[in-house]
Amino acid sequence: MQSRYFVGSLLIAGALGFLVTSSMRTGSLKSIPVAQLRAADKKPDNFIGQRLRMVGFVGSEKVVKVPRQTEQGVVSEHSFSVIEGKSTVQVSYTDALPDTFRAGGPVQVDGIYVAPGVMKADHVLTKCPSKYEAEEKAKLKNLKKGDEKTARNPETKALNS
Repeated sequence: MQSRYFVGSLLIAGALGFLVTSSMRTGSLKSIPVAQLRAADKKPDNFIGQRLRMVGFVGSEKVVKVPRQTEQGVVSEHSFSVIEGKSTVQVSYTDALPDTFRAGGPVQVDGIYVAPGVMKADHVLTKCPSKYEAEEKAKLKNLKKGDEKTARNPETKALNS
């Protein structure tokens, strides 16, 4: 009787351990800016073949949509660039792009870095434009409050100079 409980407990503990470790693996991607990714291309310890999270900005070029035949049928493959400064990475992605995907907008791309300057993405995430607007308004509001305090208190103005 006790051995059944022991075996059952062991199976439950093993299943929980598996779930925890598998969720940690998928949630712990290296987040790498485009410039750092491209700078590492010439080094022996580059990121080619690794699964990672790339962060940058959507390039200004038009997104190219190409139909591809797969085992599941015809899928649309999107091709676009992600930039940071003078560094660029071409990305291919076979799912629907987010509604907030736009040229110049910040983007986070998860996938495999297959070759220098080329990434095969399985997840694309953009930040909601309304969040940017709210953040900008909050920053401007804080700046204005700071200016008002400085204008009312000459000592603060002298300290900030």
